[in-house]
Amino acid sequence: MLSILGNKVVVIAISLIALVGASVGALASMGYGPFAYISYSVSGQQGTEIIPVHFDLGNLTAGQQGNVTGNATITIMQTGNYTIKLLHVEKLEKVFSYFNVTLKINNNTYLVNLEKSSTNLTLNNGTYQVEITIFYKVSLNPKAEDIKNEPLLVIHPSDEEGED
Repeated sequence: MLSILGNKVVVIAISLIALVGASVGALASMGYGPFAYISYSVSGQQGTEIIPVHFDLGNLTAGQQGNVTGNATITIMQTGNYTIKLLHVEKLEKVFSYFNVTLKINNNTYLVNLEKSSTNLTLNNGTYQVEITIFYKVSLNPKAEDIKNEPLLVIHPSDEEGED
């Protein structure tokens, strides 16, 4: 009697293992599941702390123009010369015929656009409120794109290469 009960347990265990294996195999073959993970920690004092602004221009149509304003916060830990760079200029040129970004920092105004994609400035250590205004006009034949949360501006010490 015990061997019959033992055989049933073995059959049930094998069935469960086969079911779980088949499920995992089916999910893997359907493309589900994590493909890669990354974790890391960087120690040490960083040169800046940034609270960015997120702009959403919505659904744009050919010839549409407008402007949008938002505020970011930058904390500079070390006095020095910094570069602010407009990213993805080539991509922006395929969508916009006009794209100017003005940055107001500490009562000074700086401009970056499709023709002049970076500007240099000197900042003392401290916290700055940065008013950013984008003035744009969509070209008459823009490239169709769906952009979500793509970096637009970066700041870095002038002697370092920025992210592109």
